[in-house]
Amino acid sequence: MASRASSQCGPVCPKTGRPLSVSAPLARRTLVKRWAATLTGAAALVWFLIRVIPKPSRAAYPCQRAAFPIAAAFVMYLVGMSGAAVALRRARRYLGEARYVVASLCLVAMLACIVLTGDANPSIAGAEFIPPDPPNTPMGVARGIFPGRVTWAWDPDATYWSSIWNNSSTIFYWDDDHTSQTAVDVMVSKNLQWLTGETTDADAWDALFRYFNQQHGKGDVGYTAGEKVYVKPNHVQQRAHDWNNNRPDIVPQIELSMLKQLVSEAGVAEADITFGDASRYIADKVFNRCDPVFPDVHYGETTFYTYVSGAPLGGTEGRELLTSTPLPVVHYSNVDDWTEPPSAIPDGHIPQICVDADYIVNLGVMKGHSDAGVTLSGKNWYGCFGEPPGGGAGLGAAHHLIPDETPEPDHYRLMVDLMGHKDLGEKTVLYVLEGLWGFRNHGSSTRPSLWAQYPFNGDYPSSVLMSQDTVAIDSVGTDFLRQEFAADWMNGGVQRAVDDYLHEAALAYNAPSGTVYDPEGDATPCPSLGVHEHWTDSTSKTYTRNLSASGIGIELINYDLGLTPVPDETPTPGPDTGVAHWEIYR
Repeated sequence: MASRASSQCGPVCPKTGRPLSVSAPLARRTLVKRWAATLTGAAALVWFLIRVIPKPSRAAYPCQRAAFPIAAAFVMYLVGMSGAAVALRRARRYLGEARYVVASLCLVAMLACIVLTGDANPSIAGAEFIPPDPPNTPMGVARGIFPGRVTWAWDPDATYWSSIWNNSSTIFYWDDDHTSQTAVDVMVSKNLQWLTGETTDADAWDALFRYFNQQHGKGDVGYTAGEKVYVKPNHVQQRAHDWNNNRPDIVPQIELSMLKQLVSEAGVAEADITFGDASRYIADKVFNRCDPVFPDVHYGETTFYTYVSGAPLGGTEGRELLTSTPLPVVHYSNVDDWTEPPSAIPDGHIPQICVDADYIVNLGVMKGHSDAGVTLSGKNWYGCFGEPPGGGAGLGAAHHLIPDETPEPDHYRLMVDLMGHKDLGEKTVLYVLEGLWGFRNHGSSTRPSLWAQYPFNGDYPSSVLMSQDTVAIDSVGTDFLRQEFAADWMNGGVQRAVDDYLHEAALAYNAPSGTVYDPEGDATPCPSLGVHEHWTDSTSKTYTRNLSASGIGIELINYDLGLTPVPDETPTPGPDTGVAHWEIYR
């Protein structure tokens, strides 16, 4: 494992004590991984030929479907390299004969072969995402009143939309005509009760606070009047106050629902709640819905205007500024694995409210992401840096260290530092994922997506998920998203490491990358941050705790809102809970 000294000061020679090049460890790892990728490509080709030539029907087997793209990329790699070598030899010959035009064409052909070969490199070859860990092989230590529990509420009546409205300037999916506040309120309520095993929302919140306080050495006590709660929504697509469009964004209905829960059920005074995203604004669609009901809540937003010329002025029109801590708070644990020099990576300044708050509610969105594959509760923490994207005082010019930059597994993932930080992930009492509209991507051109998988069957996912375990809920979210959007990961070249941050977080105490995750920089490494595994399949959606009472992984709970199950599918009571687990009968 990388030492903390090397991650802070750079590696040194063990004999002379002189500093080594920061890029040397990364270069060695890259060389090893390139050789490993080449050998993997060769092995995939041999395996495919041995199995499929005697019996062509085997090409449809899952293992062969996984092997074929890697084998094909390997063949393209060999052909491309051979073509480049031939073109280079001919260019040299024609240069010797003073045939400069033909020699130039050969050089162009050589460069084209190299570019195409790079695209076909087996290390990043497009292939169906196959997690490195087989289904139902949990890793890490589960958290929660019911360890590893993730609850999933689904109600198709929560959403009503047609793609003909996707680019409308007057009809929006987040309007009450298209997202039901009542249905969202019910799903939030049921999730809370099933997550805690309680029968009222007030008792559910009391159980959540008591569990949190017990885990943090405060004893068996619930919420105490005067304690501060910070709600961190994902507002990445809220770029101004008058932001009215159908871009992928969290719906205001779930934000209002969460405030109603905290004030009316958890007993938190409005003035003790801060709500907002330090990297973005609070759009009118949210503020004008929430502020009239809860005028004493602190609605905080970005300090972007101090960085970006021409950006709207934050902290106006009833909002407040979420100012950053004056001292660096987040220490990045492995600068050796950045794509930029360490001098470009300052420690992070997070909002002061994160330091001052007693509890945090992480309110994320379940959607795809072109650079990371998924954006869930873990990536929601990136919005805790009040800076322009890709630079400034927080994440630094090295961006995110997400799979589009390091598309292979077993890398340091900055996200884990945020998930394990004492004032971010370790201060979170509840994780929520709003998955009503199933966005394929996070980009501005993305619109609500119909999902093919069971039980949605061509409808919008219309779902809300909750957990006390950040790794577990992101694992479930990843499984949902990969079933719909794995082809995007293939085309984006990020698929080999989409769930790498979950492996690193679950095994943070002994991370596969060798990183010592110490986000406070105080020589206190992170423990396991939760439990990770992948479900059995996308129809049964079962995890180890669903399969057996002795399971040590995830338990996915789904409840029935009086809906008629899809033919051949019957909801049956789960063990000891009366909660519906979807099981297949064929």
